[in-house]
Amino acid sequence: MNHMLPQPGFWALTAREMKTRSSMLGEMLILVLLHLIASIVGSFLLTIPLTAWVMGSESGSILEAAREGRSMYSVLDELLRNLPDWAVIVALFTSGAMGVAALVYCRKFQKRSLASMGLDRGGAGEYLLGLALGLVLFAAVTAVGVAAGGFRLAAERPAAELGLVLLALLGCMVRGASLELLFRGYFAPSLGAVYPPIFALLLSSMASVFLQQTGTSLVSMGGVNSLLLALFLGIWVIKRGRLWSACAIQAAWSFGMGFLVNFAPAGKHGGPRLLDVDADFYRPLLTGAEYGPQASICATVVLLAAIAAVLALKPRDPAPQPREQAGNNL
Repeated sequence: MNHMLPQPGFWALTAREMKTRSSMLGEMLILVLLHLIASIVGSFLLTIPLTAWVMGSESGSILEAAREGRSMYSVLDELLRNLPDWAVIVALFTSGAMGVAALVYCRKFQKRSLASMGLDRGGAGEYLLGLALGLVLFAAVTAVGVAAGGFRLAAERPAAELGLVLLALLGCMVRGASLELLFRGYFAPSLGAVYPPIFALLLSSMASVFLQQTGTSLVSMGGVNSLLLALFLGIWVIKRGRLWSACAIQAAWSFGMGFLVNFAPAGKHGGPRLLDVDADFYRPLLTGAEYGPQASICATVVLLAAIAAVLALKPRDPAPQPREQAGNNL
């Protein structure tokens, strides 16, 4: 398996530069701690504008309902259902705390360079390649869903909220970079400096799913597809030897699914988007039901094909590895 997934050069650089080393369990605890700290900071940052909105005139009717004796649960439920579009976009930007946490830990504690995180110079071309590939993956899932009859283009286009959509793109870019920095810029190379690439790939991919999974079971189609996406991104990083394009793939995938097209079950649309697609409520396997096509068999097919294709690629920057060290290091 090592000939298909050799250690990339920036993982080898990590092994040379790391000043603090932890056991596998130690690295996992550090990852969880970094994610927890970033989540708390991000939630706090999101709370500030939401509190201002709650206290503002737009939510006055909800607060008035609370004064009329309605339960706090029902008031909060109505509040969450009526969050403004900008709240989702602000949440994307606050997820940047994950990337900051990864950068601070790698630079200040592990004493690693940006190059050891896959962020060498001249990443603009790689990033554009990643954006294109992410959009191709998204378009493929959409095309499979439409061809299979799970989706259809809405008869009426929504009013294009171009300003919010562009902000959503920037937010997705922040979130995509943050996820990749934490899981495939910090965690995977830290493991790959000691353990075989396949082990670091699997553990970092599963960790990203466990820590990021919301709303769907890990054994559901949504959980399976999240793992397949993480595996694809992990293999792509190993093959390319850099992190830039993976950041862009993650951003383009999220932007396409959430804002470029709004996949709405039972004709319920919401949030800023450029195009509406109606999902067949009675074909959840094709549509992913309320979770969207990311939890559909269409995404499964596309991601499996993408993994097979990227496995066949020749690594661009494998680390020099003596023949006698090519065995299993576990």
